[in-house]
Amino acid sequence: MTDSFDLFLGEWPRTIDDRFRLSLPPEWVEPLAGDTANCTLAKERPGCLSLWNTKQWQGWLSNGVELLQSKIRSGRLDRRTESVQLVGRLLSTRHYSLPIAGRGRIAIPDAFREFLGVEPGGDVLIVGAAVCVEIWRPESWSQHIGDQMPGFRQLFDQLTE
Repeated sequence: MTDSFDLFLGEWPRTIDDRFRLSLPPEWVEPLAGDTANCTLAKERPGCLSLWNTKQWQGWLSNGVELLQSKIRSGRLDRRTESVQLVGRLLSTRHYSLPIAGRGRIAIPDAFREFLGVEPGGDVLIVGAAVCVEIWRPESWSQHIGDQMPGFRQLFDQLTE
C-alpha cells in the first residue's frame, strides 16, 4: 500500500507522445514518488506495466531476495535450479527506477515499450490497481477486465469479509 494506505482507484485514457512520455493523474504523483522523484516501473503481463512507490517495491523485493538467498544457502532449492534461474532472469529484466518529471510525466524506457506494445501517438489506459498504478494497452485491458469482471463480486466479498 501507499504510506497513507489510500488505494489507487480510477481509470484515465492517455496518449503516448513522440518521446514515449505520458502524464500521470496528478493525485497519484505524490503517493508514487514518496519523498523521492522516482517510482519503480515493472513488467506485469504483455500489454501491461505497473508503477510502484519505490520504497514499497524495494521492501517487497529485498524481503523476497533475502528469503531466496537463505533457501539457496541452506540447500532447500538444490533440485529447483531451473526455477531459481528463471526467477533470476525475470528479476534482472522486470523492473526499472523511473524518474517522475514535471507535471507528473514519465518516459517509458526502450525494453518496456516493446513489452507494452504501444507506438508514439498510441493510446493507453492508466488504471488504479489498489496497491499500484497500471499502464495498459487498450486491447489488453479490454480482454483482461472482460475475463475478470464476472468474478468481481465474489472476490470483493472474499477480501472484505
